[in-house]
Amino acid sequence: MNLPNYLRPFLALSCVLSLSLLGACQTLESFEDSLNSLNDGLGEYAEKTENTGPALRPASLPEFGIGDAFVYDGGRAIYVADIKGDRIVWNGGGDYLFEMTRDFTGPILDWSYTDEEDQKRSGSTTLKAGSENIWPLEYGDHVRISTRSSNTDPVTGEVNEYDQWLTCTVPATETVEVPAGTFDTYVIECSRYYKQWWMQTTKWWYAPEIGFYVKRDRSWNSGEDHSEELVTYGPAPAKIAKSAQDLLAKTVQRSLETNNSGDAKTASIGALDIAVTPLKTVQTDKGIWCRTYRQELTARNRTSSQIKSACRTDDGWVLEDDVPDLATQ
Repeated sequence: MNLPNYLRPFLALSCVLSLSLLGACQTLESFEDSLNSLNDGLGEYAEKTENTGPALRPASLPEFGIGDAFVYDGGRAIYVADIKGDRIVWNGGGDYLFEMTRDFTGPILDWSYTDEEDQKRSGSTTLKAGSENIWPLEYGDHVRISTRSSNTDPVTGEVNEYDQWLTCTVPATETVEVPAGTFDTYVIECSRYYKQWWMQTTKWWYAPEIGFYVKRDRSWNSGEDHSEELVTYGPAPAKIAKSAQDLLAKTVQRSLETNNSGDAKTASIGALDIAVTPLKTVQTDKGIWCRTYRQELTARNRTSSQIKSACRTDDGWVLEDDVPDLATQ
């Protein structure tokens, strides 16, 4: 039967309704695939709206380094805890760890956390053959991703496996304003299905300028919808590699000891650039010299900035709160 591709899902439906034709038509498995195509909006045949947002170059996969952190207005903070080959290990708070590729729109490949009943939970996901990748991002992209997931019951040890699939599109570009600033973004929208049932849709506003999303909306077939916007981002001083932390500490000491207010002391290690600038110098009633300074950490076009104060002791410059004489004033 020589029909256009966009009519094949409807043919599959007629085959199931007429059991006498089932042998000559599609199997139930292929019928399910046809239903999925309908849920996709007929895939390549779906009508595309005109994009009225900013013109953006194709966006490649973002780059990450250990310590890269992102904080959102709902209080959620995530940072890169480790990098294992092509996988990024994220800390999502507490002991919640999850692994992904650099594609943050894709499924979480491994995860583990301790639940409210102090039970350790974990699971994993693999991509099935034929799954597509939406990168590099361009307006109008449309891909399909099929997955198999498993999680382990912490009490019985029983493993539960299930299949899911996603459709991801790039329906527009948009300029958005969030607490972290104003950004030109690609809109990415992914819907997740279990068999033919819609389970969840996530919408990201990805800013190529900083290589991460500045806004995210999530809706579910059960539960409350959720939205968040980026507040601050950049390398987190306490989460960067030990060698980078040591260099930062040395740069702070050198800057406070030798630089005038307003003059920055800089240093670099790998992709990380450090700048420490004294801002103000005062002497306390007990004759202790203290300086306020700004430290900036920049990597992959993301900058974090902190204002701190330190005081001069026999052991060098010590954070103001850690100076014993000041604590007893």
